[in-house]
Amino acid sequence: MVVRMIACIASFAFAVAISSAVVAGAAPDQLQSQCELGITLALSGDNARAESVFVSLLSRSPGDPRALANLGNLCMIRGEPDLALAFYRRAAARDTSDAGIVLNEAVAFMLLNDAESAEDRATVGIEKAGGTKQAASLLGLRASEQEAESRGADRVAERPHIAKSEIASLLSAAKQSVPASSAGADTEDVRAEKKRPEGSFRSAGTRASGETVMADMIYWKR
Repeated sequence: MVVRMIACIASFAFAVAISSAVVAGAAPDQLQSQCELGITLALSGDNARAESVFVSLLSRSPGDPRALANLGNLCMIRGEPDLALAFYRRAAARDTSDAGIVLNEAVAFMLLNDAESAEDRATVGIEKAGGTKQAASLLGLRASEQEAESRGADRVAERPHIAKSEIASLLSAAKQSVPASSAGADTEDVRAEKKRPEGSFRSAGTRASGETVMADMIYWKR
């Protein structure tokens, strides 16, 4: 009787171990699908459902940098860059190699009118991204034709350092793409930058509404 009980317990333990292994193997795909769903909802303007999805992702995967970064993005869309920064910092601590999170921090600081911090984070983000062109792409910005012709993408990528003008251009373009109603944004500055100088970047996304513009120009972590 005792031997049979031990055998049953051993069989149960083995079955649990096999089941756990199967679930563990499937979990990353399930979490990725959940993350993609949240991003899709956010980009379509359904921010409430997107937030529920990301919160659920965070509960299933505590400390998940995707959930943290994307919850920060929803705060940015709502015009709460200070709260977004709290999420970005936690996400960046979990994934120290992701340039997009750092660039989102730069945009948040820019909206809070903290130029020094914005420039600092933009510098780090550009370095992590591998150049200004790559960083702009992460933020949904594309180089203007004039900039591409005058500087050349190959020469920019080969530079051993990042010029201060490149950082300023990236931040200026990002600010120009942000709706004037966003918290911390200077309405007059935004209006003045409607006349875009040559050699700048512009939003590659739609401009259907303020929230849509913001959702398109920030980096969503997948």
